[in-house]
Amino acid sequence: MNERVHIERLDPLDLDLDTADALADLGSRANSADGVDFPAQSGPALLKLLQLQSDGRPVDGLWVARDDAGTVVGRCFLALPHLQNTDSAWVRGAVLPRARRQGVGRALLEQVLGEVSAAGRTKVYSSSFEGSPGGAALTALGFAPLGTVDAIRRVGLDSHDGWQRLYDEALSRAAEYELVHLVGPAPQEMLTDLVELHAAISDAPLDDPDMDDDAWDADRVTAYDHAMAGRSQTVYRVLARHRGTGAWAGMSMLCVDEFSPTVAFQEDTSVVRAHRGHRLGLLMKVDMLRWIARERPEVGATVTWNATTNHHMIAVNEMLGATVVARNANYRRELQHL
Repeated sequence: MNERVHIERLDPLDLDLDTADALADLGSRANSADGVDFPAQSGPALLKLLQLQSDGRPVDGLWVARDDAGTVVGRCFLALPHLQNTDSAWVRGAVLPRARRQGVGRALLEQVLGEVSAAGRTKVYSSSFEGSPGGAALTALGFAPLGTVDAIRRVGLDSHDGWQRLYDEALSRAAEYELVHLVGPAPQEMLTDLVELHAAISDAPLDDPDMDDDAWDADRVTAYDHAMAGRSQTVYRVLARHRGTGAWAGMSMLCVDEFSPTVAFQEDTSVVRAHRGHRLGLLMKVDMLRWIARERPEVGATVTWNATTNHHMIAVNEMLGATVVARNANYRRELQHL
């Protein structure tokens, strides 16, 4: 590594806004250099993400590389799952384009792997946007491609030709259901129902077939809602309920980042198995887009990630006018190979 680069581990809870701004800017510069058309993240949004993630817990490791002038030239984040997949670790790093091929990424990873090993984890996961140098860098660092890829799609909220037709067609197939809108943290009396709706996505494709599905309970739903509120992410839920029985049948979620509300991010869309076959997924998603376009005119587009093997949801998104803006490939390294 270039001897003029210095690596420091930071406590996410002590992270200052100036450093968070620099980390966010590094990520934007890296994506731009790689031709990745992905929404830029603001410093405040990144700071809160590192401190709260999606369950109220900070990331388990944060390393920053600086040059002699104090400029941030590299970053690496570590997350250690604590509910499922407790043999695993997730690593995400980036290096400023002008500082690449100087050993910065390797030096950051060495720091991270020491922490991963100390935590007793044996599987290390990472990912890279296709077309960027990240895939080759990960391979050189001992990671192997899993063969699973997520496609990132964008839907413009000003290109809604055909949404009414799709809504009407889906509604005709789902006449036995009604839609309910919910903004922000769920009320206490709905938590048990939301557990089942969150869990209904468990049969969606995983990044690695060896992974365990996420397990949900009321505490996890509450932790998610509180974390998103703490991150200034407004959660919108469209819920489907069976008119005859009152049973909750499906849910689609979207988050608006109030630090930068021009782009919203699609979270889970799930339908309980017993209620599938009524086009509820399409109905909820098109209803969400119509709702956000009305209620949040400053939101110009939504972004959604789907495994490329999730053909059903991809078909739904493409009917809504979604176009692919990037593809993200997944990698794994076995620590016992060190």
